[in-house]
Amino acid sequence: MVEKNTPSRIGFNILNYGCMLLFAVVCFLPFWHVLMCSISEPRLLMANSGLVLWPLGKPTLDGYKMVLQNKDIWSGYGNTFVYVFSTALLGTFMTALAGFLISRKNFKLTKPLTIFIVFTMIFSAGTIPTYMVVRSLGMLNTRWAIIVPSLMNAYYVIMMKSAFDQLSPSYEEAARLDGAGPLAILFKVLLPMVKPTLVVIIMFTVIMQWNSWYTASIYLPRARDMWPLQLFMREALINNDTSKLVTTAGEANAMVNMTGNLVKYCVTVVGTAPILLAYPFAQKYFVKGVTMGGVKE
Repeated sequence: MVEKNTPSRIGFNILNYGCMLLFAVVCFLPFWHVLMCSISEPRLLMANSGLVLWPLGKPTLDGYKMVLQNKDIWSGYGNTFVYVFSTALLGTFMTALAGFLISRKNFKLTKPLTIFIVFTMIFSAGTIPTYMVVRSLGMLNTRWAIIVPSLMNAYYVIMMKSAFDQLSPSYEEAARLDGAGPLAILFKVLLPMVKPTLVVIIMFTVIMQWNSWYTASIYLPRARDMWPLQLFMREALINNDTSKLVTTAGEANAMVNMTGNLVKYCVTVVGTAPILLAYPFAQKYFVKGVTMGGVKE
């Protein structure tokens, strides 16, 4: 039955689309402002204090050239990719195993383990206990200090358990009749069926790890060569220190300050663009994965 376009429904649609458009503009406008600033002339950018909707002066890529010629940026990119892929692959593997284990009906420890995982999800250890464990294991100023604490996430384990619980037992029974063992059932039968949930977990892990700088600032105080990109961005944006990103030889202090201001915007674009470009490819799995991994009543 086709619903009639009554005045109330038309008004609701106008309000709904208007709110969605406003939300989209609010979300997009800050990035557009940063993008336009990153290709503006440094002198005009330094004098500007308002919203920038188009390049100030003649568009220039000098800021990007300066940023991409800096070894710290490339080092940060490399380290970030190491941390992102390590935690995404190893973490998702361990999460899938844990979710599969506590979803087994015949496993005696399913209920106590589930309660323990939910408890840790609500009452996390916090930064200080985690730091003490990392230090006692001798992982400070090593890549393991970033990777190991990020491998397991209680919320993701519950998501995987809920996704497995929604599958019909007949698939597993048929595979077992064909002689498949537990690992074969997990990797060849069940995991392909919960692919949307896996993609969502990987996406969340990648975004969280890509944007992470706090743990690196705590665990890597003396290992600048292992810093992720976001920590170099923080150094430039929050600490207002672009001295390591700006070429200062033979330049006046005023010019250095103007160039440093431009570099901040370029660093922001360079640091956020990859994750923004990757999101549309995983978007189709997002809603289905979150719904499938939702906690069942």
